[in-house]
Amino acid sequence: MQGLFEKSADTVEGSGQHDRAERRKRPSDVGHDVWDIAPQSLHLGDEDLGIVGKLDAIRYQDDGYWEPVEAKHSSAPNGGTSFRLGEWELDGKAWPNDQIQLCAQGLLLRANGFPTIAGKLFYRGNRQTVRIVFSDDLIAATVATIRRAHELEQASMPSPLLNSDKCFRCSLNGVCLPDETIRLTSPDGETVPIRDIVPSRDDLGTVYVSEPGTRVGKRGYELTITSKDGMESTVPLKDVRHISLFGNVQISTQLVHDCMESGVTISYLTAAGRLVGMNHNLISKNVLVRREQFKRFGDERDRLTLARYIVRAKILNQRTLLRRNAHGLDKVILKDLLDHARRSEEATSIDSLLGIEGIAAKQYMQAFVLMLKVKGVPAGETLMNGRNRRPPKDPVNALLSLGYSLLQRDMYAALAAVGLDPLMGFYHRIETGRPSLVLDMMEPFRAIIADSVVVRTLNTGEIAWDDFYIGQESCSLKLPGRKRFFQAFERRMHETVTHPVFGYKLSYRRMLELEARFLSRYLMGELPEYRPIVTR
Repeated sequence: MQGLFEKSADTVEGSGQHDRAERRKRPSDVGHDVWDIAPQSLHLGDEDLGIVGKLDAIRYQDDGYWEPVEAKHSSAPNGGTSFRLGEWELDGKAWPNDQIQLCAQGLLLRANGFPTIAGKLFYRGNRQTVRIVFSDDLIAATVATIRRAHELEQASMPSPLLNSDKCFRCSLNGVCLPDETIRLTSPDGETVPIRDIVPSRDDLGTVYVSEPGTRVGKRGYELTITSKDGMESTVPLKDVRHISLFGNVQISTQLVHDCMESGVTISYLTAAGRLVGMNHNLISKNVLVRREQFKRFGDERDRLTLARYIVRAKILNQRTLLRRNAHGLDKVILKDLLDHARRSEEATSIDSLLGIEGIAAKQYMQAFVLMLKVKGVPAGETLMNGRNRRPPKDPVNALLSLGYSLLQRDMYAALAAVGLDPLMGFYHRIETGRPSLVLDMMEPFRAIIADSVVVRTLNTGEIAWDDFYIGQESCSLKLPGRKRFFQAFERRMHETVTHPVFGYKLSYRRMLELEARFLSRYLMGELPEYRPIVTR
């Protein structure tokens, strides 16, 4: 109903098998006076049945009947006994859900003038082809299933399965989050065991292209990157989750289309690293959550509740980073930040919350330099002078601004992936073209992701003083240093850490996606509250 889909090894392999089968044309499949060769796939619909569908393959038989043909990745049952589905008896040589899908295709063929009495299921697992006759029982079961689907269309989201083994191989386990949802919604949720179902991280990578004059395109199944001097490098498209383009970089329309179809997002940033735009596929597919988002964010109480939790998490995560890394820190600052976090939970308005956040941020940024142990800073030069931007005036602020842009990009992609509108927020003021929800949701992650990368790259010497252009009124990172910062940021996003609530390990990039999904589930009324992550 929400139009959400995630790939898995099984779905990718299945799609590949369908594509290979569709490319194989068989001259023997003559379609009498309709087609010279029967089509490999057919899109059909019928208003009376109330369904539409894609038939992967159809065959015209010598007896004048058409047969839908459906291939399955699994193995066929042994066929010893028939299946009972409610009051109906179905053939034992194929799984009931496969028979109903095949019969629905047959009913669509009949409704559109193609006579049919049977279809075929090919099970790749054990290389068996099963012919299924569309019996009265099978047709009745199929019609009942269609009717039930329409009933579910108007119903609320069903509860997730409890301890089902099916969850392990389901490609949507990261969307459904069955164990996590049960824990967050059950009165005795803390006793619910969390199985290791959700993948800790994906194995896809982000491609950064920042050298001026570079061209990015597509050849076959590869992404091509051609520098202005003609040097070319390639990356398999199957390994790419995101493409980031900085400054004067060109990208082909062919690649943009392919990325949108396959769910690969593209971000456009200025040469200085400011995010200016994103390409992604249609986020309006999950229009239900967008409707609830606009409704809930229009309610002052809902907005304030969410904003309290966001600000609290941001301050506590800042405090944790200081506690772990700052040398010679006055413990009064840690106490003050804890007090600010507690006060944020009791704020009576967005304006008072902004004041609390501002005071905490000022104290945090004043203490930020205590986390740095940078060598080689010339005498008389300032490594950091509070927080400044547009443009940043010192090396630390230059790195912070770049880190926040990359975090904003990743949070934007996570929110768009679940169907939320990145521009409609609950805390940051809504302005034309401003991704308010992105800014809201990235607040708790600024310290534990972007700030952490800045501290690490400077303290380890991965980024040095010589890596910056430093002017009277601005400071920016040179191209070699920028590449190393990109690498450090990606390492951080791929690091796995223990989730403070569920106890399993997740990468930070997967956590962004998880937070976006929990927010959407809260807006849809499936979770009682939304609380962002707080590290220990």
